[in-house]
Amino acid sequence: MKKKGLPIILFFLVGIMSYPMTIIAKDLENDAVKVDVCIIGGDNRFVYKIPKHLHKDTPYAEMKNNIESSLESHWKIGDARYEAHQTDVTYTFSIKDLINEKHNGQMKVAIPYTFLVGMFGENDAIQLRILASKLIDWEANSKDWATLGFVEPPTNFSKQEYVYEGAVNNLLQQRVGHFNGTVMKGQMVLHSVIYFSFIIAQLFACIFLSRRLKKKIIEDPENMHQFRKLNYMYQIIPLMIIGVQIIFLVMSGLLTAFSVYFTPGIDLLLIIVPILFNIILLPTFFFTIEREIAKELENNFFGSDM
Repeated sequence: MKKKGLPIILFFLVGIMSYPMTIIAKDLENDAVKVDVCIIGGDNRFVYKIPKHLHKDTPYAEMKNNIESSLESHWKIGDARYEAHQTDVTYTFSIKDLINEKHNGQMKVAIPYTFLVGMFGENDAIQLRILASKLIDWEANSKDWATLGFVEPPTNFSKQEYVYEGAVNNLLQQRVGHFNGTVMKGQMVLHSVIYFSFIIAQLFACIFLSRRLKKKIIEDPENMHQFRKLNYMYQIIPLMIIGVQIIFLVMSGLLTAFSVYFTPGIDLLLIIVPILFNIILLPTFFFTIEREIAKELENNFFGSDM
């Protein structure tokens, strides 16, 4: 009887010990001001997520102006807006001069924490996230991120993130965050080759499938009655190639790495042109093959009459 009751007692004790930790974690989640520093090349921004109950009697527009005033003391602010959600209010500020230096795939960012979070109380809980491309190797204050209180949670898309959780005062004591990023050129070249290879895959797929469609209808002209259905069916794989290409662009990190490594305009060309080219290939081949089918069927029809 005692042996059977021992696991129950242990489970009960573990539950009691873990309960306060769970409450603390929930309090931090509900009461923390969340600040995202997005270093993604062309469109760099600060995003503040403030729980509604922390606003107290401060109107949202006034809170936006207070944060913007602090940021304007150090940075050039572009677009500034806020959105009210169910539990918090999101304030987004576009930062035009977040990157101090940018040359040959290397960039330097300096963030004085006083201007970033100094508008909040020193004892307020804060969650600071640094978001950047997975293809960029980052160094913070010439130290390991962990020594500065940041952790690196796993991410699934093109961005990596470093998260700091604690009191505002603890962050202010670090004064300035110096972040140096270097594009990992080897990985970027490899991912670029794969990305542009989708054009070759699309070309072969369109050639092969359009010819298969033509052969199927020429050999049995009765299939012409369901041409539209067959046409859509043979276009599924080319459409899937376009979809996979877009997913690869987002998840590989190229979307942000191109923005950091290349000048504005060139980065957009490298991002958009391969996708646009694959989109154009699809109707070009299948529209051409449709005309070839109609022409051959017409010739066969008049040939049989003679």
